[in-house]
Amino acid sequence: MADKSIIIVGAGSGLGASLGRQFADAGYNIAMSARNSGRLEELEGDLKGRGVDAKSYGVDAADDAGMTTMFDNIETSLGPIDLALYNVNGRTVKDITELSAEDFEASWRNICLGGFIMGREAAKRMIPRKSGSIFYTGGRGARRGIAKFTAFASAKAGLRSVAECLARELSPQGIHVAHFAVEASLASERVNNAQPELAANDGLLSTDALAEVYLHTHQQPRNCWSFETDLRPWVEEFI
Repeated sequence: MADKSIIIVGAGSGLGASLGRQFADAGYNIAMSARNSGRLEELEGDLKGRGVDAKSYGVDAADDAGMTTMFDNIETSLGPIDLALYNVNGRTVKDITELSAEDFEASWRNICLGGFIMGREAAKRMIPRKSGSIFYTGGRGARRGIAKFTAFASAKAGLRSVAECLARELSPQGIHVAHFAVEASLASERVNNAQPELAANDGLLSTDALAEVYLHTHQQPRNCWSFETDLRPWVEEFI
């Protein structure tokens, strides 16, 4: 069994699965969390078949006590957490006149509050070791407003701010914090079927290729750390 672990908060069949495979092949034990851990069973088995240990947790990212307990369990059962990665999405698309306060608050809790809790719990364990990485998956809404994406974009912008604050506070303590600005649709069976021309022409972001960038960023030497990386396929316009 590997002696270090990573945690993917918001794992699933897309980018979360690609990240799990990428880091398992690099020799890390893999912890994954989702509200419904049952949907991670097949992926957990796949990762164990790659020669590392893997464990899934049914935890809401905004559950303060649940996240703390999960981090403690991972450190005990899978090894010290070398990378904590926040991959929660929860997109809400509504006209402003149809957007409820509950919708807005739910987006903030899922995307921003959960990201803060993960970063705090990771920092508590990494600061004494003076090493580790904390990564956040962002998107278009993190840096500009988008019509009908008020709840989602404001939460993603808040998450980016959390990441930048942590980077400024934790980098001098040996912890690498990075934000990944994903500026395109991710390839998946559903998206490929909806946009077949883009899929056939490398016009959708490959989750496997994206996972390679995360691994490379985690392996950057401390004299050359990046904070923010823009990621888009070649056909995507800069906006």
